[in-house]
Amino acid sequence: MTTNQTPHGKIEISPTAIATLASHAVLQTYGVVGMASPNLASDIAASLTRDPNRGIQVRQEDGQIIIDVYVIIEHGTRIASVANSLINGVRYALDQSIGVQVSQVNVHVQGLRVSRSE
Repeated sequence: MTTNQTPHGKIEISPTAIATLASHAVLQTYGVVGMASPNLASDIAASLTRDPNRGIQVRQEDGQIIIDVYVIIEHGTRIASVANSLINGVRYALDQSIGVQVSQVNVHVQGLRVSRSE
C-alpha cells in the first residue's frame, strides 16, 4: 500500500490500483500485442478469474515501487525500443495520474506474436 500524506489527510493507493493504471499504459504501447503471466499456475488462475491486471506485478521494497511487466510483443518490432517505450509510458502514466514515482519497471518478454499477412 502506497501512502501519501497531505495537509488534508492521508491517501492510500493499493497495488491493484497501480497495476490497473500500469496495465492500461502497457496495452497502449506500440508493439505490445498482449499481456502474459509469469508462469503456468498464474496463467491458469488469471484465466479462471479473468484478472484485468494479468501480467503486472507490483511490489514495494524499502519504500520504493517496483513493477514487473510480462508482455507479448509483435514480431518484427524492435524489442529494445518497445521495452523502453513501455517503461517510459508506465512511469509517465503513474506519475501523471497518482503522483507516484516508480523506481523500477522490469519488462519480461514472454513471447512474440506473428501477424498473418493477408
